Amino acid sequence: MQDKDSWMEAVGQVLDAYLLKAQDDRFDQAGRAHLAHDLARCFDSGEPLRMVLPGFPCKSPNDHDKTFGVLPDHGEVIAIERLDRLAQELAELHAPGCEIAILSDGTTFNDIVGVPDDVRRAYNQALRTLCTTHCIRWVSMEDLFPQASSAEALRATLVKQARLPWKNVEALIEQCQHDEALGRTHDKLCSHLYNDLRLCRQAGQDEDEHLRQISYKAYQMMLRGQALNAAVERFFPGHVRLSVHQYDNAGPKFTVALAEGLDHVVSPWHAVPVRQLDGHQTLRGRAQIDAARHVLVTWRGQPWLFHETAGEALEGFNFTLQKLPLFGLLVSDPLGLGFQRLSTETLQALVRSFGFVCLRGCEFTDQQAFATDCERFGTIYRWSFGEVHVVKPADQPQGVVHSLEKTPLHWDLNMLPDSDPLVQRDAKFCAHTFMLYCKTPPQPGEGQTTVVDSRNALRKVGLRTARQWQGIDLTYYTRMTYFGGSPRSYSLVDLDPRSGERVLRYQEGCQSSLQTLEQKVQGHDEAFQQALISQLDELVYDPECLIAHEWQAGDLVLIDNYQTLHGRLPMSAASAARELWRVQVY
Repeated sequence: MQDKDSWMEAVGQVLDAYLLKAQDDRFDQAGRAHLAHDLARCFDSGEPLRMVLPGFPCKSPNDHDKTFGVLPDHGEVIAIERLDRLAQELAELHAPGCEIAILSDGTTFNDIVGVPDDVRRAYNQALRTLCTTHCIRWVSMEDLFPQASSAEALRATLVKQARLPWKNVEALIEQCQHDEALGRTHDKLCSHLYNDLRLCRQAGQDEDEHLRQISYKAYQMMLRGQALNAAVERFFPGHVRLSVHQYDNAGPKFTVALAEGLDHVVSPWHAVPVRQLDGHQTLRGRAQIDAARHVLVTWRGQPWLFHETAGEALEGFNFTLQKLPLFGLLVSDPLGLGFQRLSTETLQALVRSFGFVCLRGCEFTDQQAFATDCERFGTIYRWSFGEVHVVKPADQPQGVVHSLEKTPLHWDLNMLPDSDPLVQRDAKFCAHTFMLYCKTPPQPGEGQTTVVDSRNALRKVGLRTARQWQGIDLTYYTRMTYFGGSPRSYSLVDLDPRSGERVLRYQEGCQSSLQTLEQKVQGHDEAFQQALISQLDELVYDPECLIAHEWQAGDLVLIDNYQTLHGRLPMSAASAARELWRVQVY
């Protein structure tokens, strides 16, 4: 059993990696000691480690300089998943677990910044279904004060229960005239509010009147902020206090960065999400985005994120996310500009970001032209029949791939024989990307290519299970001659060799009369194997993890072979003309 001191040190190290530190940071000098006081009580009682973060209030009304609009976007996903990952890492150190309560505190301030209560409520509710979490508990101000009959009554109750030293805003204003620290806080809030409200000036209001109004709103925000602080202390006793505001991390509040790589406080409700070419994600003010080097990705008509490009001119193309939180991208060209405008660098980045990309409306006159275009993505794997595999139902199929039957989920080139020179050099060899071009589509509603988001699948099972699965090996065997007939063994969870990110490596079993694929979990009994295989089969077909791509003639789909699994749904004889061309690159 781990002793208390070493456990507290380990917890401090995990939290340290998630903190946002200013130049005067004092986490090492004082914050660790303050944290240890809270942790000791948690350790001695054997209770879960509990943290609380007030935040995620509502979007800034400034959708010109700061945000996309009023609803959550991928910025909130980045922040929520990061907080959940922090809690999961801490839960790995503490058997009773860890929980972060997110107090969505928009009711406290939304009227001050001119956001209607119904808009704030819609934002709050949407947060809870954005992404999978394991250690997040959502709390609203209404949960704390259920007796309040309205948002206005709630705000009044919040201030009243706080027992603040000021009877009202006017009393606070009076003290600020004589208290330099309070005055500085007020001035800082004025600056933030001006940026939020500069586009919300009332009709006929001059600059001086607008500034006076902002000044008064800052005093209101100070008063309610103190009341909110009192409510957090009252309703969350024994919780480690996390904050989205900059502190020196000496305690009792610790400032968490809501995205990786931030050097100053940025929150998704004051910014837009950006996915960079190298795969890193960050948050920036909307006015900071260089439109010449970013494309806007939408989800059901709503702006979702900006994705960096190599700088090519892509205005006029549409980029549409297929499944939350970040899986599948449909690119259309309504103006007929030509997909050749998309550079290889941009396409590769998009494929890695979204798992797969469909370019809708491509045209290749012959297989050689298709193969030549694919060469820019890597070295083409050559089969005995050539570079292009024509996937089409045969009259007398020798396996499921060329039949009308379902093709089980798998990843490409995972069953090459041990004698293959590429396998001899690297036992885990596979294609990093493969391309499918639809020459002739199947009938609607059948013959769809199924693609699984293995990253989201691992998010759903959680960090602890994903780490356990890294230690489990499965052996697969199929008699298919062009697969070599050799059994191959793989870890159930492995690392993407390009990023180090965990990925699921699972091949679905098959008992077809045309082709069987056997699965064997190494080092475990039959009961364990059956339970694991059942769990995996349910997971990979979870609607939150799988897309069944409906083919249209001219679709070119580029699939990341590390981050996804893929297969095919069955089809009827009416789809016997379905023809896809496939090229794999490594």
